Amino acid sequence: MARETCAIYSPKREEMVAGRSFMSGGMEKLPEPDFSALRAIDPKTGAIKWEHKFTQSSLAGVMSTASGLVFAGDQDGYFNAFESRSGKLLWRYRTGAPIHGAAATTYMLDGRQFVLIPSGMTITAFALPESR
Repeated sequence: MARETCAIYSPKREEMVAGRSFMSGGMEKLPEPDFSALRAIDPKTGAIKWEHKFTQSSLAGVMSTASGLVFAGDQDGYFNAFESRSGKLLWRYRTGAPIHGAAATTYMLDGRQFVLIPSGMTITAFALPESR
């Protein structure tokens, strides 16, 4: 997950006073660029192989699987599944709350794979179909 944004940070010329909050500087956020993107980066060359831009800034974690899936949430509350080679969005589910900070978790139980994602005050679980 990458975040593209710019800001100007500047110092404040204030005296510190015991017992009071002290902010040593300020920030002015610039309007552009301002987006987040899920990126696949070649570790040998540093080249971006594919990128999926999100409509809002996203601070969600990312999980990839050996089967070629990449999962990432976004600030719109969607839990997304991508194809790892191409970055194609395969599936998305609206969780009802922004997903930030957390990455999905996966585990196997009785031969069935489950994927969990925290969103707001909820943990949503998904399962792949039972193999026959």
